Amino acid sequence: MTTSERTYLSTICRHTGEPCHIGLAVVRQLAASVEKAAPLLAPEFEMQGHVRLEGCSRPCCALFRMTPGDLQVFCDLDPSDWSPGLLRLADLLTGGLPAAADRAAGPPPAAVVLATRREPPRMTAH
Repeated sequence: MTTSERTYLSTICRHTGEPCHIGLAVVRQLAASVEKAAPLLAPEFEMQGHVRLEGCSRPCCALFRMTPGDLQVFCDLDPSDWSPGLLRLADLLTGGLPAAADRAAGPPPAAVVLATRREPPRMTAH
């Protein structure tokens, strides 16, 4: 989904078989907060945390990261699961890294929800 400000992406949740609608709602709220605070934020602003995703058939804890340009939510992970590999995974999904890029070991998220100001990768059918 693309709005005038951001492109939103969600992987399919391995537990529900659908995009993570609750994670998408969290990312949209984080994006609204970043937009309102934009005049006060330095370009290097970054915030990480975790949130409990309720309202799904399988509630879970999700890790999030927000910067003025990008927002990421990694579903069904504990706060201790945070690793730089999650950010590499987000870059891979948004086209910021080549497909062969290595993601550090660690538990994989059940779903990933992203909002970015970058253009989404172009998919081609073969």
